[in-house]
Amino acid sequence: MSGTRLLSPGEPATDGRPAGLGAASSLPALLIVAHGERGGAGADHLVHALVDRVRPTGRFRSVQACFVSKAPRLTDTLVGLSTGPVVVYPLFMSDGYFVRHAIPEAISAASTDGCAGYRRVELMPPFGLSPGLPGLIARLARETASCCGLSSAHSHVLLVAHGSKHDSASRLATLRLADLLDKAGLFAGVDQCFLEEVPFVDERIATVQGPAIVVGLFAGEGMHGAVDLPGAIEKSRRTDIVLATPLTRVPDLPDLVQGDLNRFLDKIEDMFLVDV
Repeated sequence: MSGTRLLSPGEPATDGRPAGLGAASSLPALLIVAHGERGGAGADHLVHALVDRVRPTGRFRSVQACFVSKAPRLTDTLVGLSTGPVVVYPLFMSDGYFVRHAIPEAISAASTDGCAGYRRVELMPPFGLSPGLPGLIARLARETASCCGLSSAHSHVLLVAHGSKHDSASRLATLRLADLLDKAGLFAGVDQCFLEEVPFVDERIATVQGPAIVVGLFAGEGMHGAVDLPGAIEKSRRTDIVLATPLTRVPDLPDLVQGDLNRFLDKIEDMFLVDV
């Protein structure tokens, strides 16, 4: 989902460009939106690392982190921005409830709650749907296998996602990743399991063919990645299963996000041009 457009109350929707700003190019602001970690030791490491990575590029007039579950919240951050276009980047693994409902509702609330002047907001696809993510996960799994003295070709990969009993987005995104990795033919097999829907993590870890590399599909280092996954592997008492480094700590992940941002800006660049 992308392309949310907001105008301040009472502003005429003419050609989608603000009037009276003169002949100039208006760079967008970037808001990187995460859920907000609870538990673990991540302290929202990734979202802050991405802000530090993107800010010096000069492609945005400002770059900020905000959250849907804690301060600074998306709505408040939007209201506090100066007049101008905004790009919202959802740091989520699928286009589930938060991307399809919570974030658009927060953006809409910013208009209602006093978002003065012209405002246009473009909502990007979430991190979990990045075209470069399958390749990054493949590299992570292969490097994990190599570090443990395992052959990638003879190792299985088990993708672990949150899942939901009420929304299929997490499952569908995980199945898509698993299918792409499996078709690449780099591993003995690729499977998936979930924290909140079948097949559940504990059951799948107990039955997956070893050796296996477990990759957590989480955009934070909270309870799921720091506690749930290591606990499930320890509980299984299997020595042929290895947990990969969290995605949040993969060195080239910020470059992947920067590439997605650049391509998105290139596609909608004319939106930021201001007429006399």
